[in-house]
Amino acid sequence: MKQLILLAAIFLSFKTSVKNELPAVNTKVIEYVNSVMGKQVGRGECWDLAAEALDYAGAKWDAPYGFGKKYSCKAAQILPGDIIQLSHVTMEKKTEKEIMRWKMLKHTAVVYEVKPQGEIVIAEQNVDGVRKVMTNTWNLNNVKTGTMDFYRPQPQ
Repeated sequence: MKQLILLAAIFLSFKTSVKNELPAVNTKVIEYVNSVMGKQVGRGECWDLAAEALDYAGAKWDAPYGFGKKYSCKAAQILPGDIIQLSHVTMEKKTEKEIMRWKMLKHTAVVYEVKPQGEIVIAEQNVDGVRKVMTNTWNLNNVKTGTMDFYRPQPQ
């Protein structure tokens, strides 16, 4: 009986550790983003960061916006290394003193880190005229309008 419990515990811990590992392509996307943090990628357009990261990772994708396998963030777990394409998105954050609102007509970003309660850290460039790779934190609960398409990079 003790052996069965031990075997079950080993199986469950193995299953959990495998589940928490990133796909190899996503790992390479993050590796690339880390290598260019604070630098301009390509022309400095937001799209250039995703394109270069996917190329570096050896991912299969179709320009301009076929960044991998499209998925619903409500149906699948968002992972670091995934790509987000925004279209006419408005986000709104309320505090006691103010309401901050920002709109992105078209924007591409890389998921850099996933936090609890709908927060994600994204890597992006061409934000407020800054054409260097940086990170920002978004709360997906703050999205009021528009479309956010999520893509999982796919191996060749």
